[in-house]
Amino acid sequence: MKQKHEFKNIVAETLLIPLYMRAKESRRKHPILNDKAAERLADSLEYDYSRFDGAKLSEVGCVVRGWYFDRAVQRFVEAHPRPVVVNVGCGLDTRFQRIGSEKAVFYDMDLPEVIALRRELIPEQPGNPYIAASLLESDWLDELHRKHPEDTFIFIVEGVLMYFYEEQVKAFLHNVASRFGGGELWFDVCGTMMSRHGVKPDSLRNHEAQIRSGLSDGHLVERWEPALQLIEQANYMKFFRPRWGFFFGQLLGRMTRLCYKFSSLLGYKILSK
Repeated sequence: MKQKHEFKNIVAETLLIPLYMRAKESRRKHPILNDKAAERLADSLEYDYSRFDGAKLSEVGCVVRGWYFDRAVQRFVEAHPRPVVVNVGCGLDTRFQRIGSEKAVFYDMDLPEVIALRRELIPEQPGNPYIAASLLESDWLDELHRKHPEDTFIFIVEGVLMYFYEEQVKAFLHNVASRFGGGELWFDVCGTMMSRHGVKPDSLRNHEAQIRSGLSDGHLVERWEPALQLIEQANYMKFFRPRWGFFFGQLLGRMTRLCYKFSSLLGYKILSK
């Protein structure tokens, strides 16, 4: 029997978008992201996913983003003897199920409402504990630091920060950077073309959630928070070009700076004090 969940938080409901896109992608003959766990989860929930079927850019974007951050995590885990992975605003993400390693601890963190649902659908496993908190809080960061004083952290914030105001984003970045020197922080952003003009991703056009912040230059974050050093700013559309179609993949996708005005993927080294 499928489970129905009424979300109290409109942003929390957006977790179903990447879940559905990953499940849909995983059923393709040659998927960008193979995610059987997402297939099972999407099927277990009673929800009208058809509202997202016309969102062709988000359909590719969600799985490219997941693939990109999976690779960042895999590189980090391979390069560090005691890695800790923290998935901030995890929703129903299945990164641990895709790439979990006995070498690393994978924390999944989200709002209490989301973690309660997650515990019902994906029970915690050894090596994959959950944290019920808000990224606007810092107590959970202090607790992580106390638990792993000798370990090195990578934070992944996927499909989250655009729903927060710039000052909130700055505060979160500072809270992470001031505690976890030697680690890495990876996240995606909407660009200023979207945030300043009220343009939403195609998957959100009929949704109440609002885009509240954006940036187009990854080096701006270095000025906000000097402890963060840009590793890479990536254009979604340079990956898997045929899947974006001729216009977006072959034409627009080659105009990197223009693409950054709409969205990009960012990775930072957290400098030690």
